[in-house]
Amino acid sequence: MNKRVWIINQFANTNNMPGHTRQYELSSFLSKKGFIVSVFASDFNLSLRSYLKKGKLFFYKKETINNVFWIWLSVTKYKKNNWKRYLNIFSFDLNLLIHLLIKNLISLISKNKPSIIIASSPQLPATLCALVIAKLFRIPFILEIRDLWPVALIELGNFKKDNVLIKFLFFIEKILYLKSDAVVVLSKGCINYVKSKGAKEIICLPNGSNLNFFKFDPLPSEDISFSLKRPFKIIYSGAHGIANGLENVIYSTNYLKHLPIEIHLIGNGPEKKKLKLLAKGNKLIIFHDSVPKKHMPEYLSKADAVLISLANVDLFRYGVSPNKLFDAYASGRPVITTVPGLINLEVEKYKLGVTCKASAPEELANAIIRLYKKPRKEREKIAESARAHAEAYYSKDYIFEKYYNLIDKIICGL
Repeated sequence: MNKRVWIINQFANTNNMPGHTRQYELSSFLSKKGFIVSVFASDFNLSLRSYLKKGKLFFYKKETINNVFWIWLSVTKYKKNNWKRYLNIFSFDLNLLIHLLIKNLISLISKNKPSIIIASSPQLPATLCALVIAKLFRIPFILEIRDLWPVALIELGNFKKDNVLIKFLFFIEKILYLKSDAVVVLSKGCINYVKSKGAKEIICLPNGSNLNFFKFDPLPSEDISFSLKRPFKIIYSGAHGIANGLENVIYSTNYLKHLPIEIHLIGNGPEKKKLKLLAKGNKLIIFHDSVPKKHMPEYLSKADAVLISLANVDLFRYGVSPNKLFDAYASGRPVITTVPGLINLEVEKYKLGVTCKASAPEELANAIIRLYKKPRKEREKIAESARAHAEAYYSKDYIFEKYYNLIDKIICGL
């Protein structure tokens, strides 16, 4: 009998889209292993806040990409993080629940129900819908925790702990941890938290990098020293939201104006307009639109360093696994991080770049200057160490092989 896997994440993207591509890469890997894979995602892109599928969707659109079935579920649109975003989430949940229910009812006749369902956060209501379907039709279920909702919503200051919505999300979270056959976390720092909520089988499978796609690239050529003609180029690629702390990056340039340095901010998000206003007239900050994953190696090849920026939130000390960090390692780029805790400790321990605390503009500027002033040979050594570290710990083939083994064990054991 063919093994079938359903992967659910509202914000899943292919490599032609901006945003994370974990489900795209995992589904392609499992397909090569002989699984029949379907991915359920939204037709509305989180990074661009716009529809990327051509033509009007009625309820869904299905297409085959790399031998994987992608089911794009229609949702309502929004621009700001207001009530329209909640409607967007609810519309996905409702469409998903109806779609999964119908497909499973049909599978009772065709006898081709999924062998396992994998639902990925942070969208907890959608993962609950998937769990309900899994239990109703006796299908093994894996919960993947990308972000610790609702803790993140509280620590980012969006909600208070006694908020009705937050209480509801904590209730969903508890059910998910208790009833899942396995819980996959992306950071080791999340294990104790998840265990305290009742999860039994927990495995850490972090984000990583495709080492064949993000290849080691020598640092860009330079003269004896950096200049206005050939500045020290730093790239940040990712969301422009409150959680990313990019206002800290802009403020840091007040201490860098005397140096030939450029900081390129690639991406979109709800804070981008405010950030552009804040950086108006600032020649060190250069904004770019979001870039599909397939174009990122080219951008990184032109960078002298990669910036990993997050706000001063306690959760980020232990609960994040930034995929952009691992792509930087794989490309052989020194990193500059503002992520105290596990990320900064790793960068310091293995000499992969420079670190500083979050929301501290002068400290970030000093960290940038430290890297800027290092001799090229020293920066080249950092670049080589970064690539070696990616090969040792963050190869997606290695991580997905462990994912495959987990899936196979659960299917065969139930």
